[in-house]
Amino acid sequence: MVDIWIYVQQKDGDIEAPTFGLVSEAKRLMTELDAAGQITAVALGPADESTLSALGTYGVSRVLQVTGKQMHRYQGEIFSRALLNLAHNEEPTCLLMCQSAETEDLAQRLAALLQAALVTRAMDFSMRPDGTARAVRPVANGYLFEEVTLDSQPTPVVSFLPAVLLDTIPDRDTLAAVTTIPLPDSQDLKTRTVEVIEAAPEDLDLEEADIIVVGGRGVGKGDSFDVIHSLARAIGGSVGGTRPIIDWGYLTYDRQIGQTGKYVSPRLIINCGISGANEYTAGMEKSQQVIAIDQNPRARIFRFADLGVVGDVHQILPLLISRIEDQE
Repeated sequence: MVDIWIYVQQKDGDIEAPTFGLVSEAKRLMTELDAAGQITAVALGPADESTLSALGTYGVSRVLQVTGKQMHRYQGEIFSRALLNLAHNEEPTCLLMCQSAETEDLAQRLAALLQAALVTRAMDFSMRPDGTARAVRPVANGYLFEEVTLDSQPTPVVSFLPAVLLDTIPDRDTLAAVTTIPLPDSQDLKTRTVEVIEAAPEDLDLEEADIIVVGGRGVGKGDSFDVIHSLARAIGGSVGGTRPIIDWGYLTYDRQIGQTGKYVSPRLIINCGISGANEYTAGMEKSQQVIAIDQNPRARIFRFADLGVVGDVHQILPLLISRIEDQE
């Protein structure tokens, strides 16, 4: 029987949006394979049973939840072992994940333990009756795409780019059965958590940040970009940039947003001096609230903005920062 697994992404006990997109991908695979089967969601951590069972309304048949005192914070060795044990016991057809800072580490660990194929940054994935699978992923900074053929045994691990995962809505009233699997304390770990050091908001990984301030070509060169850092510090946000900013060396590559960089979905994103080319907006279009500041009233970025401000970034941002600091 076909059993397609999806990895449940959680934050503060809530299921994150990409998980529902993975359900849609799993449904598509089931249709392509034209075989009897089920979709299984795998949750590692403390999400409550009612939250997990609601995945059934999207098409998930069952949920396997691994719990234990070691599962409250991500630790690569522990999480990969937990998934390995489940996979050995159940032998799923494939395991689908969404690309994130956590799964970039977890997927590699699990694939190595399974001695299975790993596809990262996938844009498309399909399986064939002859025992092979096919994936499409971007290369050359997103200017080219490669098609990869791989064996579907043992269980392949596939990590999708967030932007290709479609929004989905519940389409049935059925709840998923949740099976809780306690994880025994591991005594033979090669790594342990000594101390957790929280990143400063400005340095927080873009995919984890709730607030992001992004600077583009219109901010200018040299010391002009300092105003972006100043605003980020004032509002507790992380800093991102478009490709020109990265090429100029003002930010490192891991700070780039867009098709050739990170795909983000923060609670708030402030776009400064950004025209809004498709290569950039593809990476931020799932943001919840969007503010755009640009001198060109016809800039494409305003199509995506909940609030658009036409003006000079270097006149507007210092005033905004001053007002914020006055409130503190």
